[in-house]
Amino acid sequence: MGIFTNHKLALTAGFVLAAIILGAGIATGGSAPDIGDLARWGHFLAGITWIGLLYYLNFCQVPSMGGLSADTKADLFKDSSIVRRVLWWFRWGAMFTLIFGVILYMNMMHGGGFSGTPGWDIRIGGLFGIIMWFNVWFIIWPAQKKILGIVEATAEEKAALGKRALIASRTNTILSIPMLLLMASSAHFRLFG
Repeated sequence: MGIFTNHKLALTAGFVLAAIILGAGIATGGSAPDIGDLARWGHFLAGITWIGLLYYLNFCQVPSMGGLSADTKADLFKDSSIVRRVLWWFRWGAMFTLIFGVILYMNMMHGGGFSGTPGWDIRIGGLFGIIMWFNVWFIIWPAQKKILGIVEATAEEKAALGKRALIASRTNTILSIPMLLLMASSAHFRLFG
């Protein structure tokens, strides 16, 4: 029953099950996925992780932290805390979404993929995604390292960095909505040619 009590085993079990399904599909006459297909799946998986945590942070965690005492916040910021764990998955979700997205885009540019050459929908959506990735890695995470005490900072610096990180995070929330529209439209109903 370890897969139900250990998140790493559950994640591994999910990938094993996906591999079994992939193998069964190929064995029964389905086509083997190419690099674009695998990149699309990785892009979806990483993107769901990233955007899910973006929404969790913006709609649940951040609004809940405002009324907490300094001692409670200090406990939440410790090495093994939920805050650090969420931020780890958040930033790596962003990184892998970008990596798989670039692979997928390059594959599409070279004639692969179900939608052929990418149109403006995917280009604009991808640009929003790159801006969001930049915000995660170069604004939010550097600020959070100081706020969490991983890197030394004064209380004044932490307050200023908290505001900067919040603005970048809210920018990502705003961009995520049209970005998801553009990503969906690129494959299903093209808004732009």
